[in-house]
Amino acid sequence: MDCVIIRTLTTGEIDCNDLREKLCLNKDKPAIINLNIGSRNDLASIFMWYSLNVKGRLGLQQDVKKCLMNAQYLRDRLKDAGISSMLNEMSFVVVFERPPNPEFIKYWNLSCEGNMTHVIAMPHVTVKMLEDFVNDFVRERNIWYQCGRIQPPCLAEEIGTYNCCCSIHGKGSLQNGN
Repeated sequence: MDCVIIRTLTTGEIDCNDLREKLCLNKDKPAIINLNIGSRNDLASIFMWYSLNVKGRLGLQQDVKKCLMNAQYLRDRLKDAGISSMLNEMSFVVVFERPPNPEFIKYWNLSCEGNMTHVIAMPHVTVKMLEDFVNDFVRERNIWYQCGRIQPPCLAEEIGTYNCCCSIHGKGSLQNGN
């Protein structure tokens, strides 16, 4: 695969005429355009290309299937534990109530916004990892909310009443993590 460099204008913009000319000269070859701006790492593009070629279409399909199944598993485990959670169809991202403990958030490397956080079921995530997370979350949640004496936040506005397990919507309960 040949690498072709496209000129830029003095303004920093791509020279569209040069791009068009080089695309026409190589019209029988696939055009993969990689724009490196500032401190972008070219090595990441090479790793991505390598990974896509090694896994192939079947490998990528298997990764997607595993991610979808893991996301559904996590959402189901959270709901079974009475934890408000949401998963959109064909998504790897499970959204659920934010843990109130910053140490827990840091330990599990959660990204939070408002009363919500999320987990992305990436290909390296195992069912064991998800089980450990849910068990830890449920155990700590009982401490944070004093086994039901304090109520977790209602997330109906953020994730819909169907997905909200708070006491207001009649589905919420603090459980022992079994």
